[in-house]
Amino acid sequence: MKWFVEHLHRDGSVLARVPVQGDVFRIGRALDNDLVLDDLHTAAHHATLQPGTDGTASLHDLGSKNGIATAKGKRRQALLITDEQPVRVGQQLIRVRCSDWPLAPEIALSAGRFGVWATLALLGVVAYSLWELWLMDVQDKSPPYLYGISGVVGAVALWSTAYAVFGRLISGADRFTTHLLIACSGYLAAAVTSDLLDGLAFAAGWVWPLQIAQYVLIGVVAITVRAHLRQADPRHWPTTRWAWALVTLAVLFVPLTQEWISNRQLTSIQTMDVLSYPSLRMVAPTSITDFTQKATVLQQRADLAKEQEAGAEEAEDDE
Repeated sequence: MKWFVEHLHRDGSVLARVPVQGDVFRIGRALDNDLVLDDLHTAAHHATLQPGTDGTASLHDLGSKNGIATAKGKRRQALLITDEQPVRVGQQLIRVRCSDWPLAPEIALSAGRFGVWATLALLGVVAYSLWELWLMDVQDKSPPYLYGISGVVGAVALWSTAYAVFGRLISGADRFTTHLLIACSGYLAAAVTSDLLDGLAFAAGWVWPLQIAQYVLIGVVAITVRAHLRQADPRHWPTTRWAWALVTLAVLFVPLTQEWISNRQLTSIQTMDVLSYPSLRMVAPTSITDFTQKATVLQQRADLAKEQEAGAEEAEDDE
């Protein structure tokens, strides 16, 4: 049975790995320790590790100011080490490992797992693009099928390549097929969601599906970007996710707040102007007579409101 103590970076990568020799392993800032941590928040002699013969070890604080604790736990005087959970010593993270502890199974390369699914997802993007172009083909001149399809495929490929290059620079692995699968899935999810909301608005005669469509699509894009970042930079993702969350919240609430400040409403969409497929219509159509009567009543109310507003302004001027 062999024991090792690892000094970890905040992203989980190993900065140093030191074998435990003897019954006591000393940790601190002083140079006579077995593991030297150059951190002003670590005491000269901060803690000692005592490995056991039963596959556990005990970590003891030596009366330091900042103590020892699990990575997200409270300060403790002593910790029983039974697994590879990181431990905070001062402001540094360490991890104790035993050669008898089981290792996680090997992870297969993503290219072999997602290559077929990425190809199918890309074919789905092409099929959806063809469908959208075919719906536009109601004029004498056909829409540019070749330009439309190549533009969408090129955009998805460039999007995937950008995250693949980012992953290659940061973590050393591009995972292009995984990013292609994520990009195609995100595109299809956004397109299908938009169509469903438009169809629901048309079928039921509701405006609210169009009012929330923008924010739902922002959510879909945010989830897609989250998946890309987690694949491209898995080591820094625990920190990066906070920046991703803040940017997503800003994209959601800044336009919403500005619309409320400017117009005292939460969306600029007040009427439904989407003409979807006639067979999806569920509500009965309004006759011309009823529509004209309702429009006349609405016009009268608007004229009355204007007259009342003008009268109020004249009264203020007289005063």
